[in-house]
This record gives sequence, C-alpha cells and structure tokens, in this order.
Amino acid sequence: GAWCGLGNASILRLFRKRRLFRLLRLTRMTRMVRLFRMMPELVILVKGMVAAIRSVVFTFCLSLTMLYLFAITFRQLVGGNEVLSQLYFSSVPTSMYNLFIHGTFLDSLGDVVR
Repeated sequence: GAWCGLGNASILRLFRKRRLFRLLRLTRMTRMVRLFRMMPELVILVKGMVAAIRSVVFTFCLSLTMLYLFAITFRQLVGGNEVLSQLYFSSVPTSMYNLFIHGTFLDSLGDVVR
C-alpha cells in the first residue's frame, strides 16, 4: 500500500498498542492520586518543591550570566599572557568551563577532570 507496506491490520494494531499505553499511563496517574490522598504531607512537599523551582531557575540564570560576563572579562584581560590565554582562556566557552571548575569545586578537581 501507500504506507510503506503496512496493511490496514497493521495500522489497527498500532492504534490498539497506543491505546493500551494510554491506559497504562492513566493507571499510573490514578495510583499517584491515591498516594497523594493517603499522605497529605507528600502533597505539601510537592507544592513546596514546585514553588521553589521558579527561584532556582532564576538563580541558575543569574549565575550563568555572571559566569559568562566574567569569562568574557578574563578572556580580554589575559589576552597578553600567552600561557594563561592558551591554557585556561582560549575561548569564551573554555573560559566559562575553567572558571566554573576551578572557582566552584575543590582545588584539585580541576586537575582531575582534565
């Protein structure tokens, strides 16, 4: 046929499998609702985590922006020093990576991940 050799029976089987997957997903959702009703503390915990997601995303964006700005600054300032320029600040993404690894984690972690 026109559908890469699939007959009507094959297409019906695909729709049945899709309907079965939807039913299984619905069954999982009803289990979650039942669990939430049995444990109201779990609902409070989930609501708190959802409320905190916005703050965490904004903090992540602010940190990423600051890292980007410092990477550009260091890239420009270290341009005259050949050793630092080649080793740590050869490009802005490399500068961001090195500032993150050496500025955030332990002192020796930078040597381990290289």
